[in-house]
Amino acid sequence: IIAGGFYLYFNTDLLRIKTIEFNENEHVDLYDIQRYSGVEIGTPYFEIDDVMATQGLSTHPYIKSAKLTRVFPNTVKFDIVYRIHYFNIRYSDILLSLDSQLHVREVLATENEGYTVEGFAFESFSTGKVIDVSQLYILENIVSLISLLEQSPLEPNPLILFEDRNIVLTLDGIKVKFGVGENIESKFNDFVNIYEALKADGVVSGVIDVSTDGLPVYR
Repeated sequence: IIAGGFYLYFNTDLLRIKTIEFNENEHVDLYDIQRYSGVEIGTPYFEIDDVMATQGLSTHPYIKSAKLTRVFPNTVKFDIVYRIHYFNIRYSDILLSLDSQLHVREVLATENEGYTVEGFAFESFSTGKVIDVSQLYILENIVSLISLLEQSPLEPNPLILFEDRNIVLTLDGIKVKFGVGENIESKFNDFVNIYEALKADGVVSGVIDVSTDGLPVYR
C-alpha cells in the first residue's frame, strides 16, 4: 500500500493539480492566479500551502482577499473578493483608481466613473497598497463624504477639490466647504438643510461654509 501510494504520488498525475477554479474578473486571469498564489497546474496536491496561497493572492492590486478550497484529488477552488473602484484621484499628471479602503488599484489614462478628487498631494504610490499621503485621515473623510453623497438624492459635480485646507463640493452654482472633513456626517446634514432652503428660495449661487464646528455660514 505504501509503495503504491509513493508510485501514485511521484509517478502519476492523479495527485497533481489539474483544475484551478476561481470567480473571474476582467483584470485577473489564470496566469495571475498561479503567479500570485504559487499554486500551478501540476503542483502536488499535498504540497499546497493554503495560507501562503491566499496571502499571495491578496498582494494582487485587484484582490482584497481570497479563500482556498481543495477538492480531492486534483482541484483547487479560489473564492476571491475583488477590490472595487470607488473614486479617482488626480495629482499633477497622475490619475489613479482607489478602492474605499484607499488601496491603489491601477494607474488610469482616463477617469473611471464616479467622483474625482483633485488637489490632494500624495508622496508616492504602489498598486495594491494604501496610497502614501501625509494626512490620510482627510482622504478617509472624503471617502465618508462620497458615501453620504451616494446615499442622498443630490447630484453634485463629480469633481471634489481640496484647496486651502478645504474639501470643496459644487452643486449647480453653489460651492460647499467642508474644511478637512472632521465630523463629516454632522457637517453634511447642516449643508443639506441650508442647500434645500436656498433651493426652495430659488437661490442658485454662493458659498455654504460648514468647515468649522460652529454655526454654518452662507455667503
